[in-house]
Amino acid sequence: MTAGQEAEVDVLSLVRLMQFGDSMLPTGAFAFSSALEAAVQTGVVHDTDTLQQYVVSALRQSSTGDAVGLAFAVRALCMDPVSAGGQVREGTLTRLRNIDIALYRRKLPEEFREMMTRTGRKLTELGLSITLSPLLSRWLSQIACGSTSGSYPVSLAVLLSAASFAGAPIRKADGTEEEALLQECLTVYFYGVAAGILNASLRLMRVTHLDTQAVLYRSSAMFDRLCAKALDTPLERMTGYAPMTEILSAMHARARVRLFMS
Repeated sequence: MTAGQEAEVDVLSLVRLMQFGDSMLPTGAFAFSSALEAAVQTGVVHDTDTLQQYVVSALRQSSTGDAVGLAFAVRALCMDPVSAGGQVREGTLTRLRNIDIALYRRKLPEEFREMMTRTGRKLTELGLSITLSPLLSRWLSQIACGSTSGSYPVSLAVLLSAASFAGAPIRKADGTEEEALLQECLTVYFYGVAAGILNASLRLMRVTHLDTQAVLYRSSAMFDRLCAKALDTPLERMTGYAPMTEILSAMHARARVRLFMS
């Protein structure tokens, strides 16, 4: 491969990340605030500083929760013949379903479960319509028949893996492609967590676009450490422990007036 070809592959990978990491991607995520609405209503979040703290807390919780499931889903796909242009094995789909179940069981608030599964299915449908990937088609069929819930983290792993596998075989002797894909998927996921909360804050608080961009800029400095944490956490240690967020979600579910679904 020439230097020019390598640069072309890098540019294409960057474009895919920008497209599927876009917070305006029509997955329905804009309808959810990740409990920020309740946090604002109760005064837990009331200015830029407390908003920053809320975003950081959500990112840290994700690094030992959803992000761990996403990483194991990517690893499962990279070990499958589908990563080299073959058909996905039934055993790999079973592993993805098991990860999906583990993620779902760790989401206690019903609002969070709905957010995770609704956006996951929408992302899969969107990805299939764009890429026409057989892998995404198989995953969507699993969701449609009720075999799995289709959580957002696993669906994002399937989508970004499918886009990557379509360009070139993923596995080499040194495993660099798999490592790069893991970092890319986790970066897109963490960006989505932060951007989703910040987009909601513009409709809930007296903050400006400049304020939210500054919060995102500062928060993104954590992404390397968050990726490392997610990659080092065993699947059985994946946790959804977030008591304050769960309390806020429970309060939001019973609120008489709501702008967001979570």
